Amino acid sequence: MKIASPRYPTYVIYEGYDRALALESVGQGWAPLINEVFDYMEKNPSPTKVIQVKEKFGGLRVYTDVMDDGLDTIIRSVGKRSFEVCEDCGQPGALREGGWYRTLCDTHANGKKKIKE
Repeated sequence: MKIASPRYPTYVIYEGYDRALALESVGQGWAPLINEVFDYMEKNPSPTKVIQVKEKFGGLRVYTDVMDDGLDTIIRSVGKRSFEVCEDCGQPGALREGGWYRTLCDTHANGKKKIKE
């Protein structure tokens, strides 16, 4: 099966996301969150594959092909924390308005207002 990614405009052979592809799929500010998922997977080998990594509604989403309780706990944790980390730089951030929701710090928000919780 082949997929296309917004950051990879050409098609690639699909065998699941490796760490490098996952890191390229979202802003560099979320790299520590992505690394946390892949570090867990390296320490706890299983046949589970990461099948998609993306930003959605301002938060980090990591999808797998099968359920794994330990990995799912890590994924939910990094997803929740992504709403407090600037996707661009990794500094403390907040969900911002402006057409496409993003979690950004004051510097990268370019004047976009915080969305009240």
